[in-house]
Amino acid sequence: MRTGVLCKVLTVSAGLSCLGLSAGEKQNAQSQKAVDGLPNISARPVDKENSFGIFADVLVWSAKESGTDNWAQVFSGSGTSESIDLRQVSFHWNVGYRVGFDWGMRHDRWDTQLYYTWFRAKGSDHASTNGEIASSFLGNFYINNPNGEGTGPTYRNACIQWTILFNMFDWDLGRNYWVSRALSLRPFIGLKGGWIDQTVHSKWEDPNVADPEVFGVATENLKNDFWGIGPSFGLDTRWKLGAVCIHSFNLFGDFSGALMWGHWRLKDVYKNDAPQEVAIVLPHISGAASMFRAFMGFGWDATFNKERLNFSLRLGYEAQFWLDQLQFYSFNRGRLANELTLQGGTVDVRFDF
Repeated sequence: MRTGVLCKVLTVSAGLSCLGLSAGEKQNAQSQKAVDGLPNISARPVDKENSFGIFADVLVWSAKESGTDNWAQVFSGSGTSESIDLRQVSFHWNVGYRVGFDWGMRHDRWDTQLYYTWFRAKGSDHASTNGEIASSFLGNFYINNPNGEGTGPTYRNACIQWTILFNMFDWDLGRNYWVSRALSLRPFIGLKGGWIDQTVHSKWEDPNVADPEVFGVATENLKNDFWGIGPSFGLDTRWKLGAVCIHSFNLFGDFSGALMWGHWRLKDVYKNDAPQEVAIVLPHISGAASMFRAFMGFGWDATFNKERLNFSLRLGYEAQFWLDQLQFYSFNRGRLANELTLQGGTVDVRFDF
C-alpha cells in the first residue's frame, strides 16, 4: 500500500516539474549547490561550477547617418519658381554576423564573454536633371575657384556609393543571477574596441561650364576612418514566461554602452578629366566616442542531460547608436559630427555545456 502511494506522489511531482510549476523547489535545490556566501542564486544556463558556451548571431541590419541626407542639391524650375531637391543616400538591408564564446567561472559564479561583430552597410543614389546639380563636398567647391570666393561647378548627372565597414571586439565580465522566480539580471563591465571605416565614391558628369571642353567627368572620393577603444558597461535582463518539460520561454532586454577614446582619419580627393585635382588636407581628429546598444525580443531555451547542456534561440530587434561618428568637412555644413545608427533584426543561437 505504501509503495503504491509513493509511486503516485512521485508521478504527480514529476508532472508538476515538467509543467514548470516547481520553480521555487528548483531554486531551493540550486541554492544548496551554490557557493557559500552568495546572496543571489546563479542564473547561468547550465548547473555546473565551470561552464563553457559558444554563440553566433545573424544580423539583418540597415544603416542611417545624418550627413548622407544632403550629398547633392538638384535645382530645377523656370521663371520665378524654383524647386530644390536635397538628395539622400539610401542604405540597403545587409547581412552581418557576430561570434563569440562564454566561460562560466567557479568563483562567485562570475562569467566572461569575448565576441566579434562584423557588418557592412552599402548605400547609393543618383540624380539627373536638365537644371543643375550642386555637390556638398569640399573638393568640388574649389574647382575653378581656388580662392574660395565663388562656387564650384554644377552638373546635370551625378551618382554616389557609400560603404560603411563595421568591425568591433567586445570583452565583458559579469554575473547572471535570479532576483525573483521569473526575473534574472546580468550586470557587467568590459572593454570595447574596433574600427568603423566609411568610404564615399561620387561621380559627376556633364558640367554646366562656359567652355564644354574644359572637362566632362569628375570624381570625388572621401574617407572617414575611425578606430577607438574604451570601457563598456551594461545590463542583460530576462523575464521567464513559463516552462514545459525541458523547454522554457522568455522575454529579454539587453542594454549596454561604451565611452571610448577615438581617432578619426579623413581624406577628400577630387579629380576630373581636364585633368584637374584637388586634395583637401584635413587634420586627424582625436577625442571621446560614445555609443549605446539595445537588443530586445523573445527567447526559447531547451535543457538536456540533467541541466548540463543548454540550447537557446533568441529573436529580436537590435539598435546601436554611435554618436559623432561622421566627422569629415562639408561645403555647406562645415565640419560634421553626426550620429551613425545601425538597426534591424538579430537571430542569436547559443550552446552551453
